[in-house]
Amino acid sequence: MLFGSKTPPSRSELVTEADLARSKGRLNKAILGYKKALELEPKDAVVLGKLAPLLARVKQPEAALESFRAAAQVHLDKGFADKALAVYAQAAELFPLELDLWRQVSQLHVVKGHRAEAVKTLLRGRLHFRRGAERPGAILLLRETLALDATLFEVKLDLALLLARQKQRDEALAVLEPLPAEAKSRRHMRRLRWTQAQVTPGVGTFTSWLRALLLGR
Repeated sequence: MLFGSKTPPSRSELVTEADLARSKGRLNKAILGYKKALELEPKDAVVLGKLAPLLARVKQPEAALESFRAAAQVHLDKGFADKALAVYAQAAELFPLELDLWRQVSQLHVVKGHRAEAVKTLLRGRLHFRRGAERPGAILLLRETLALDATLFEVKLDLALLLARQKQRDEALAVLEPLPAEAKSRRHMRRLRWTQAQVTPGVGTFTSWLRALLLGR
């Protein structure tokens, strides 16, 4: 080796330097360091997980999502479902309109036997899909919610209303048809009649809504 030559930093040294840069808010330097570390160990889930949110912060969403997904997949390949779930959950919070992230988190909860958490995840994701163009995503999340828990009255109302707004009125009516028997309170009945009035506007459905509002039936 020639005098004056310098030994390249090891992967651990690169990660340490990148961690330090990140702690000081030097995001671009940290990103560069993590990328260099990944050149030496491309399937380092920890480094991929550190890199992903930094890429999101510097407005590189596609690269960030790629890093998040790669990190989660490495964890899954090693049998670390909990770690993969944490990665997907962080990604979903940063990219709430990425439908597959909410679904991945939900599916991992199901695999772990936590159906209630899976339902909560899907409903939390649905809240982000509010615009007309996002309606198909909201509908999919609601369908998957009901596949896990078919007793959720308010979710069925939400689904019916979205289906109607998507010009799928027959399917919306099919969702609503059994709900009078499932209503467990006056509030349920008021909400049901209001939704029916939205799905099929008319004197009859408006009158039914007024009756439910005044009489609770």
